[in-house]
Amino acid sequence: MRKILAIIIAKIAIALAKLMGHKGTNFGGEIALRICPDILAWFGSQVKKKIILVTGTNGKTSTNNMIYSMIRQSGHTCVCNKLGANLDSGLISAFINSCTLTGRIDAEYASLEVDEASLAKVMAHLKPDTIVFTNLFRDQLDGYTELDALLDKIRGSLEKSQDTVLLLNSDDPSLASLGEDLAHAKYYYGIETQMDMGSQDVDKDSVLCKLCGEKLDYDHYFYSQLGHYTCTKCHFKRPIPDFKAFIEDKGQKRELTAIGKDDFKVVRDFTTNDSYSIYNTLAAISAGGVLGFTAESVKKGLENYRPQVGRMENFYIGKPITLNLAKNPVGFNETLKIISQDMSSKVVAIGVNDLPQDGRDVSWLWDTNFEILLDIDDTIVNYTVFGRRRYDMALRLKYAGIDENKLTVAETVEDAIDSVVKNLSDTGYVLLNYSLLFETQKILKGRNEDVKADSVPSVS
Repeated sequence: MRKILAIIIAKIAIALAKLMGHKGTNFGGEIALRICPDILAWFGSQVKKKIILVTGTNGKTSTNNMIYSMIRQSGHTCVCNKLGANLDSGLISAFINSCTLTGRIDAEYASLEVDEASLAKVMAHLKPDTIVFTNLFRDQLDGYTELDALLDKIRGSLEKSQDTVLLLNSDDPSLASLGEDLAHAKYYYGIETQMDMGSQDVDKDSVLCKLCGEKLDYDHYFYSQLGHYTCTKCHFKRPIPDFKAFIEDKGQKRELTAIGKDDFKVVRDFTTNDSYSIYNTLAAISAGGVLGFTAESVKKGLENYRPQVGRMENFYIGKPITLNLAKNPVGFNETLKIISQDMSSKVVAIGVNDLPQDGRDVSWLWDTNFEILLDIDDTIVNYTVFGRRRYDMALRLKYAGIDENKLTVAETVEDAIDSVVKNLSDTGYVLLNYSLLFETQKILKGRNEDVKADSVPSVS
């Protein structure tokens, strides 16, 4: 009876939240959890075939939604937290949105993005069949601590679920070291082509061997700590991927060919030069292979996938404006690389908040390589900063060497968008963290004149 009461109240709360203009991605789940603490396990027990969790620092939402699209294109029903609400309350909300008033779930699969620091908490209630790991970078230090502590926490949760199949990024030494320690069935994916991803070799997060502490030797380096590496002191090295990606440059496009076992082969074109899209897509393709889907259904899933709010989302308000969520140094650095490839005149707006979902500690701004923008400073007509920590962001840009005469401090989100629109330029970019996303997207969408191009998968 408590479960039904929790579901009815939560459904009403979600409906009211949406009427008030909110997404309601967590609110209903929080209420249901208070009324019925074991409701997530109850929902999970109703999933007929497999529960897939997608976790890691960056790329969870994009990767998870691609997997969801593959599952749907394979003809299966699936529960998914598509908007990226990845705490236990967000997962519960996803189930509540898919269930009847009596709590019945008619789903063969559940594909759920999970916050990496909350994985242990979620796995206390859900026993996943497969976990897809994207990467592990330094994130909100007040909530996630350092990588070694996070790895220990993840390792402890996995040791209690021995039957779970793990899909790991072999190019990430942190995840590869995790695989070394665990007896689970494991699959790896990685990029074989030693391509240039535009890294300036300044933002490696994990360059020491997790087994012996020796500095890793990189044969090739992609970005952050991702690359082809080996430890010259002990046996640790990059695992040979079960799913290998080969990248071919074709003018303005890149072609990804992912190859697995038993003639599993998927080819995917990229119209952009971003590198994290390649990793997100490869992770999703590999998940499709591990789950036993055909290469054809995986390809159809990718073709039908549409990125979520704020993932390189395009608007047109007198000029093309791109909105992208970036929440940590690696996410910002990769987005800044994309901007640095645009030689047109532009306005760059950066929004930073410090609410709980963002992380109270904004010291990560000093780990972000905003100096990348100096290489194209002559093409940037204005830098606009906004959000609760706008003055911190202004100070960071000042120390990066940005001309203060080109800097605008906007008091509100509306003021920031006005600055992007009114400054004379060919294009505009708006980069921000979590709690600013939906308000900013709502304003941009309300003023949008025409969408000139599709959005692309994001680092987030």
